Amino acid sequence: MLRWKLPCFLYCVTESGGEPAATIGVGEQPVLAHDSGGLRVYWSEVANPETVDEPRVRKTAEQKYHQVLREVVGYTTAIAFPFPAIVADVESLDKLIADERGVYEEALVRLADKVQYDLTATWAAEQQTDLATPVSGREYLKRRQEAEARVAAIDAKLKSVTSGIVREWRSRQDRRRHLWFALIGRDDRERFIAALRSAGPSEGVRLRLSGPWPPNEFVRA
Repeated sequence: MLRWKLPCFLYCVTESGGEPAATIGVGEQPVLAHDSGGLRVYWSEVANPETVDEPRVRKTAEQKYHQVLREVVGYTTAIAFPFPAIVADVESLDKLIADERGVYEEALVRLADKVQYDLTATWAAEQQTDLATPVSGREYLKRRQEAEARVAAIDAKLKSVTSGIVREWRSRQDRRRHLWFALIGRDDRERFIAALRSAGPSEGVRLRLSGPWPPNEFVRA
């Protein structure tokens, strides 16, 4: 029996079954599939794991990682591993899956045929604000109320134009930007994008869309 000795760079886990489209992953290595008790892990060999997180390598590696994820979610439900996730060998991979099997199995059934899109909002006025400069309590409260009002307006607009398409929304604030995560059916991808385009731009805000991705924000019910 062939035993892999090189470390494994992990992409995502799916249910077993079906054949993946051939693709190339991090380090120009072929993406491989390993079945473990009804679950399938997509991974590739990585000769020097310590180099993956070096600045000169990380950007290219992360682009390849995301490319693989997008290809996989095009034909099956997947839960992504965080970037970069590396284990010593296939035996370590089996243990990792065994430790989290219940979480993966439940999520893959509940989120079957679903994908996730991410929207990131940044505001021109917010980008010009110096967060390091102390402000009075009144000014801080004013800024907070204005920020909450901007987020609420975008939130309402997104949910209105995608009504009947998005199964669930989740969001969170990340310093100067606000993030939304949309859970939709795989077959609704074109409808979702068309609905967003129909909304038109909002003054003073830049919305960036990315995806489709594995629905990781919705793994925990």
